[in-house]
Amino acid sequence: MIASRPNRRTLILLLAGSALAASLAPANAATPLAPEARQAMLAFDAHYIPPLFLTGSAPKSETGPAKARAALQRLIDGWPASRRALAAAVPGDARWSRALDVVQTHLEKSATQDAASDWAGSHETLEHVREALFEARRAIGIDYTLDAYTAYHGAMEALANATRVDRSAFTSDLASARRLWRALDEMPLDAAAHGLDAARAGQLAKARQDETAALAQLEQALATQAPDADVLKAAAALKPPFIRAYLSFGAPMP
Repeated sequence: MIASRPNRRTLILLLAGSALAASLAPANAATPLAPEARQAMLAFDAHYIPPLFLTGSAPKSETGPAKARAALQRLIDGWPASRRALAAAVPGDARWSRALDVVQTHLEKSATQDAASDWAGSHETLEHVREALFEARRAIGIDYTLDAYTAYHGAMEALANATRVDRSAFTSDLASARRLWRALDEMPLDAAAHGLDAARAGQLAKARQDETAALAQLEQALATQAPDADVLKAAAALKPPFIRAYLSFGAPMP
């Protein structure tokens, strides 16, 4: 049942452990997406990504809250049309319909949290949106490029958000993250089909290069027994290039 969502750590273990033998393939045989169906998903994500990012950064600047509210309002205002397009993308599948119900619930909750300036809560609730769609697509058998970013995000944050170094756990988590990133980075990407103009395609290519380099630097820090502070610094450096890569798929910020 989609509403019963596994926690992030469970998702990481499922995706980066033995399940990764399928190289991020959906749980069932892949269901081909018509171009208009893929476009519906990309169009929703284009308006979803900015508020996801901006609610996370809202408290960090004077203009942050206003930008976050504008981006979230744009997403919510467009949701009725987005839902119709998403429903048409996978017609007649109860799992997908339930996932869209879950998304609507999360959007409504995030808006309430936004109004109360609960930015951490609003951001966390928006995270559940992509997780619900990710889980539904895997259950149905839909292969969708941005799901690879969702999968890697959990593994990356397990490292980047760490506040202490357990060398054994770090080594294991890094191996999982590298496998997920390699699967993502080896996927061919048609920039035009994903709505990326030259500037955003360039941003994505550079961010992916930087993320690969950051993973190598963290691996080097662990291999050379660098001090804990240096390991944590190298782990935190995974987040900025990933954010830049993911933002490449988003619409312009408000």
